[in-house]
Amino acid sequence: MMKHSDGDGGYWSAAYLRICMCNMLVFLSFQMLLPTLPVYLTDTGVERTAVGLVVAIITVAAVLIRLWTGYALDHWNRKRIVIAGLLAFLLASLAYMLSPSLGWIIGCSIGLGIGWGILTASYATLVSDLIPPGQQGAGIGTFMLFGLASMAVGPYAGGWIYGQFGALALFMAASAVAVLPLVLSLRGRNEGKAPSQAIAPSGRRSHAILASMFERSALLPAALLMLFTCCYGGILTYVVLYGQQLGIINGGIFFLLSSGASILVRPLAGKLFDRRGPAYVLVPGIMLGIVALTMLSAATDFSLFALSAFVYGLSFGAVQPYMLAWTIQRALPERRGAANSTFLIGMDIGIATGSALLGLGVKNGEYAPLFGLCAGILGVLLLLYVANLVYVRRSSRSSSSEH
Repeated sequence: MMKHSDGDGGYWSAAYLRICMCNMLVFLSFQMLLPTLPVYLTDTGVERTAVGLVVAIITVAAVLIRLWTGYALDHWNRKRIVIAGLLAFLLASLAYMLSPSLGWIIGCSIGLGIGWGILTASYATLVSDLIPPGQQGAGIGTFMLFGLASMAVGPYAGGWIYGQFGALALFMAASAVAVLPLVLSLRGRNEGKAPSQAIAPSGRRSHAILASMFERSALLPAALLMLFTCCYGGILTYVVLYGQQLGIINGGIFFLLSSGASILVRPLAGKLFDRRGPAYVLVPGIMLGIVALTMLSAATDFSLFALSAFVYGLSFGAVQPYMLAWTIQRALPERRGAANSTFLIGMDIGIATGSALLGLGVKNGEYAPLFGLCAGILGVLLLLYVANLVYVRRSSRSSSSEH
């Protein structure tokens, strides 16, 4: 298992920075492609409902591969797993430029989802091993900050490249970015073996592998994040098209503004998480998301569209990274691979559901009601999380009174 950084007990090290950089570059390539694909598909005459399904296919592929990835990270050489994910991601990015047919795009999307699923689980697990106890909020928040920077630039850059130079240039640029983390990973030191090398007896091996694919302590954070990212899936797939409907030339500005806000909120959110606990970050973050989506559904021009993007960024920056930090807190070190995989499966199921099912509510090209529905989904999420807090506190008081 990878050791914590030396010195003052902080999490900064050359290995930590390398993982953050690789994660940032993968995020950048992915975010250049994903929000722009719906526009590309629409321009090629694909039905709007099929557009959502293509995005959903990427996340479904990521979910399926993560069933294996969590187990593999806890038992096998992690660097080899990362290299396999990078190769799948790069080849899929390159393959997009070979044909505009829907069937080919679906095949490429499956490959992209496989690479994405492997890499996001792998990098989150590798970096969590480097963060000392009590600094998960700051350490995970900084790690996610690199990804948020890519989310700020990627969609806008992808939309600009597509608008100025076309689809071929977009796929070439995204592929060029995807080469860089592969180079960094090949040149970097071996990140070491997985912490658990135990092999189950042959008669119980299948059962042990199946049980190792999921981490029970991560199920609650994964379920809650699934609701949050269901709304994000709707935004990811339809906010650019909604912006065009409002007369905004490049709706990718939504991601630029929201990611900028996510970056701004991270330092405060990280300190609150480490000093006061998850609830002090997650409850306000979910409430901000409700406000943001309500404003987005009411937008009629650029000003409210932009304001909702900024507020949504504050919400995303408070919820998504610190749901992950909360998950890592709850898991044993030797189960971090499965915990991260379980958490990210919840995230992907949410995105896939939001991309595919929320699109069914788009009638006559009207996207505003979709975002109003998303605000309602976050309201349900808030009620569930608060109910869990009440249950945990009552259980703690009951246990204390018995002793």
